Amino acid sequence: MNQSFIRWLLRGRSLKPETVAAFGGAVTMFLIQPPCDLWFFAWLAPLPWLWLILRKPTYLPPRFWQMLWCAGFVHWLATIHWLRLPHPATSLGWVCLSAYLAVYLPAFIWSARLLMRRWGWPLLAAAPISWVACEQLRGSLFGGFTFGMLGHSQWRWNTLLQIADIAGAIGLSGIVMLVAAALFRLRRTWLTKETGREAVLTISILGVCIFYGHWRLTTTPDPLVAPLKALLVQGSIDTELKHDPDAFQEVTQHYDKPTRSGLLQSPSLPDLILWPETMWRIGLLEIDPNEQLPESVVTAILSESELAENSNTGDVSLQALCRRRLEDERLEPLATYAKSYGTNWLVGVDKQVVTPSAVTGTQYFNCATLLDSRGRVQDTYAKMKPVLFGEYVPFAETFPWLYRLTPLPVGLTAGQQPLVTSVAGRRLTCTICYETALPATIRSLVRYCRQIDGGPDLIANLTNDGWFWGSSELDMHLTAAIFRAVEVRTPIIIAANTGFSASIDGCGRLIACGPRRKPATLRVEVVPDGRWTLWLLWGSFLPGICVVITATVTLEHWARRGTLS
Repeated sequence: MNQSFIRWLLRGRSLKPETVAAFGGAVTMFLIQPPCDLWFFAWLAPLPWLWLILRKPTYLPPRFWQMLWCAGFVHWLATIHWLRLPHPATSLGWVCLSAYLAVYLPAFIWSARLLMRRWGWPLLAAAPISWVACEQLRGSLFGGFTFGMLGHSQWRWNTLLQIADIAGAIGLSGIVMLVAAALFRLRRTWLTKETGREAVLTISILGVCIFYGHWRLTTTPDPLVAPLKALLVQGSIDTELKHDPDAFQEVTQHYDKPTRSGLLQSPSLPDLILWPETMWRIGLLEIDPNEQLPESVVTAILSESELAENSNTGDVSLQALCRRRLEDERLEPLATYAKSYGTNWLVGVDKQVVTPSAVTGTQYFNCATLLDSRGRVQDTYAKMKPVLFGEYVPFAETFPWLYRLTPLPVGLTAGQQPLVTSVAGRRLTCTICYETALPATIRSLVRYCRQIDGGPDLIANLTNDGWFWGSSELDMHLTAAIFRAVEVRTPIIIAANTGFSASIDGCGRLIACGPRRKPATLRVEVVPDGRWTLWLLWGSFLPGICVVITATVTLEHWARRGTLS
């Protein structure tokens, strides 16, 4: 944005108050999110933007909406500033994503004004509905981006947080916007007959939410099974080591040493050890039976005696033996460490699948592998939601040169199957990295697990947020996980390379939390919850209604091609 464009936006005296309100709202809404985290201020933060909804002119020039987009752009540049930290190439993604997210501010003002002026709805209805609709759309479109929701600011108010099992985090955003709208209505008129009714309605809704939250907190079911004892290991290594092929020993020592120290903290072994995402640096190998290995590879891998013993059985037997030998060589170091720990171990590891069905002949997966005390692989989960431009680039399989524009050497293939497994009699499922920030993904995962065997008793999340250098991204990621735990009433344990490793119960309470960018081990006991929730039943039904309402009034306006009269 050059200076001439800014001067053009700001010219004219009539827009000066609007400009102050737009950018003032961008500042106040930034303050309620990490790193400032002024959560108590969230109930007042939307007021400047609410003032814009009530501006009297029925027609507002394009310059007004462009100014709103600029305010939204500035807001998101500041809110997700950490997106530029992993690599210079991600700065472009930071700017592009901020430009896209900025669209939702003018969309919010536009749709709220339409609801008030075309349908005659009061501000207390128009503002929450429009805001919820915008948050729902940005959390769904183009893979979804859910960080920085208005409701996320209230994660500390555990009683109010409980309504997330009805309408999700977006529902709490609507409550905060409702209260803000009621306070705005009282700014001048104070208690008239109309504002009095609105105040009573708002207090009643807020009171019901608080009562519901109190009831949910006091009716936590007694666990049917003993708690699962877990050891969360946070090694806090630099991300540069992760992609250094010669740094395997260094990375392993960073995690093996605190693991053994954590095991000595108690006379009894934990049921499960967790290492973060991709912290085991020798990738596993899987070779498709339909993949024909070159004869030179077969003769190099197998001994002369093995070749002689299987010569009568033909090439098929030699191929199978060679495939198994190659796969076992990759697995053996991992199995050795698992046996030395003497308990179950869930560890983040890359996996390479050689298959003729892949365009390039090889697929790469970001996996979580569960091994038992004997070093045997029990289950493997492949990340189902790779991060756009962080783990894959669209159309890069067709145009491989696109990877030269990013820090990625290759892209990841998305997994297709959720993990449903058992550890020490507890039903466990797994997520990796950003997946805990996606409400629909976690909802589908838990519904799938409950249909299979009634689980899960807990969700394990393996992540590596070291790319963001201890920024506010860590706080936002943890907040998202807290809301996911409440929405599906399932405890979540997190093993994060640089923080925050944590244990969250089914009520969203932070039972244990590791430090920021420091090594740590956390011994936690996870108590199953397993309560059914309306969110699991209907998901985004209520936010979807808000989307339908705003879409309907917008289409009606365009069909009539009128003004906001």
